[in-house]
Amino acid sequence: MKYAQDRNASGEILRLLIQKMAGHPAAFTPLNYAVWYEFATGINPALSEAMGKILDSGDKLDDDVIEKLYIKYVSECNIDVQRVLRDDVQQLLGKLAGFTAETDKQAHNFGNSLQTYGDTLKQNLDAPKLDALINNMAGDTDKMRGSMHNLQSELAASKQQVEKLHLELQSARGEALTDPLTGILNRRGFETRAKHTFADQAALDKGLCLLMLDIDHFKKINDTYGHLFGDKVIRAIAATLTSKVRGQDAVARLGGEEFAILLEETDTAGALIVAEHIRQSIERGKIRRLDTQEQIGGITISIGVSAYTSGISVTNLLDQADKALYVSKNTGRNKTTVHGQK
Repeated sequence: MKYAQDRNASGEILRLLIQKMAGHPAAFTPLNYAVWYEFATGINPALSEAMGKILDSGDKLDDDVIEKLYIKYVSECNIDVQRVLRDDVQQLLGKLAGFTAETDKQAHNFGNSLQTYGDTLKQNLDAPKLDALINNMAGDTDKMRGSMHNLQSELAASKQQVEKLHLELQSARGEALTDPLTGILNRRGFETRAKHTFADQAALDKGLCLLMLDIDHFKKINDTYGHLFGDKVIRAIAATLTSKVRGQDAVARLGGEEFAILLEETDTAGALIVAEHIRQSIERGKIRRLDTQEQIGGITISIGVSAYTSGISVTNLLDQADKALYVSKNTGRNKTTVHGQK
């Protein structure tokens, strides 16, 4: 779902945006609101960058500018991506089938011509007839060569189109596995990644640990500073998690204020070091409010750590990390607990 904010968060966004929109000449249209909504929530980085430059320059957003921003960055004219891709593939296959059928027809005719030429050559031909026969054979051969050339060109073009469709499909799949608010994996994406990792015994033998992370007192943060700020906290923490791990590690938002990190080639001691580094970085950080520009600090997280052991499943690993997280939450918060350690 593109817009993940609940009623309270979206209501706060509405109040904030009405004030901001009032300072620009564009009409209060749904189109205008959609542009401002995606800009303020940060769910559309490309739009945020383009619109930020306009606002920083001091220019005003009129209806024309808003329409251009909407068409370029917000409009979803291709809502059903998979349907479009399917139609494109069907058209491609139809086109290839047509070229293949035509080439097959040309090959069949060429075969018949060769048979006729062979039968003719068995006759006692004089020089003029033999010359005419050779000319006809050359003409038919050129036609066949041209047909094959056209087919090869079409196959080359189709290969490029198939590669393009493949990239588009990969992009569509990626969106289905990504959390729209943070850009990291969602629960489905995390489960897909974990399933792939657990299928690789060689990788498991090198060590695997899981971190479960939860923002402390997140409801209080929302109640005190608003849901829009709460969303900004979630995005900031997701960015911190991503920056503190290696590219091979999987970072996911499992839902609400809960995150998970799958650390490959990592033992318990290494996972504890990573967890503490993350926890301390978040504790020291500050996040700016959108409305008052106030810097808010003191945000903390609790962490649970579990390690892969032979025969354990993804579900077991998650359950162990969740239990360790529960201990952290119930023994003071802002701490890391390793499952099985006292």
